[in-house]
Amino acid sequence: MLSELAPNLYFSGNSLTRDLADDLNSFHSIGSAEEVWERTVETNARIPEIITTWILEYLPESQNFRLLALNSQTGFEIPKIVSKNSLPCHHVVESNMIFEMTLHGDELFYKTFGGNNFEKTSAMYLGYPIRSDIGTVIGVIGMVVEDKFKHKFKNLKLIDVIADQLSQELIRLKNEKLIADTLNTASFIKDSLAELFRLLSSKSSDLTVVCRNYLQTGLKLFGLPLGLIASKIWNEWEYSLVEGNVHGIFEGQRFSNEALKSFTMNSPSAAQILSKISEDTTLYVRDHLLDLEVSCLMEFPLKVHNQTIGVLGFYGFKDQTIESTELFQRVFELMGISLSITIEKNNIDLLSKIAILEKGFPTN
Repeated sequence: MLSELAPNLYFSGNSLTRDLADDLNSFHSIGSAEEVWERTVETNARIPEIITTWILEYLPESQNFRLLALNSQTGFEIPKIVSKNSLPCHHVVESNMIFEMTLHGDELFYKTFGGNNFEKTSAMYLGYPIRSDIGTVIGVIGMVVEDKFKHKFKNLKLIDVIADQLSQELIRLKNEKLIADTLNTASFIKDSLAELFRLLSSKSSDLTVVCRNYLQTGLKLFGLPLGLIASKIWNEWEYSLVEGNVHGIFEGQRFSNEALKSFTMNSPSAAQILSKISEDTTLYVRDHLLDLEVSCLMEFPLKVHNQTIGVLGFYGFKDQTIESTELFQRVFELMGISLSITIEKNNIDLLSKIAILEKGFPTN
């Protein structure tokens, strides 16, 4: 492909063509992935008539793009994470083809991403797909170019070479992330099983100590700052046990049955997780938690003799989210079931002792 970029006049001189080709050949010697992204947009930006250029990784799970690099001298900005449909790049993903469109009159595009220093009436968008080894789009090279993009076919040959280089690098990065995630998952499973076994093996007869142990273990496993057990007290609820460091939540704090707003109560699945609280899910979250800017939560109804007596919960705040939802849910469910059984067993033991005392027999 590089041979097709032999000295020609469609760039501003033969030397620029050779320099760009040399840049492409040197990509394999660059150290980190971040350097590859930055060098790529710098190389792209040297092509005449390209005003702004960027590289996005496509994240199909969240339907978002992740910005890898951006080169612009015009005030153009793209957030680190941007929703798929916010940029014309989504057309590249959906069609798996090169996509271009005029930006004339698209005021929303300019208001959202800036770029007020170039002439809007003479700019257009050009997007080029970065494909995986099986041909699916895993990223996009996006560009704002002058409306009269001279020698577009030959320029796209150069961008095609760049896309091949980026494809190899992005596949390598995704594979490394997959391996790291797999190792982290295996480590989490190992740690979770060890902690659950330790909790189940506890011989403590003090239920408060046992419950605090569960809360402290959950905080460590799930990486969230607040853990609590809410108990039903007649027609009210109370935070009986609180672990963590969140101001505004304290032991003994009471709230009404209506204010509970626990979405575990009517759910077919016991353990419920809101990985990121949105406007659609706030109806499941207690108002005083929303006031403290709760951002994610995990809740499990504690049942004794098929009656819900409490809720085990862990909560994140500000911008925190819960990533491994399915895995966390399984571990959390095991933890909640284990604690429910422990509480039920403790109550049975207590009732047995009371019955023995009433009959006048020794309790030992």
